[in-house]
Amino acid sequence: MGRRNPTWSREELILALDLYFKLGCSKFSSSHPEVIALSELLNKLSIHKDRPDAATFRNPNGVSMKLSNFLRLDPSYTGTGLERGGKLEESIWDEFATDRQKLSRAAQKVRASIAD
Repeated sequence: MGRRNPTWSREELILALDLYFKLGCSKFSSSHPEVIALSELLNKLSIHKDRPDAATFRNPNGVSMKLSNFLRLDPSYTGTGLERGGKLEESIWDEFATDRQKLSRAAQKVRASIAD
């Protein structure tokens, strides 16, 4: 079995959480244009030099699953979401869930770093 792709970084999770709140909790399909766009954006980040499985690295399915990880943290969601999220997801949620403007600014900074 091949090596796994790297754990999501703080910057990647900020972009994912920003999209989570933009889409609402029912639009996480891997075929959603915004999910596909985030996948493409994440692949442009230079955070991870080592990508053991380029075909699955931050692909739309992985992005969709990551968005679903946030469901478990969202008190407004009545289901369970995906339960196997990481501690950094919880930290990002705690930092930004109640301050969407701060989240938006942080996400914009990450996007700007890609353009540079």
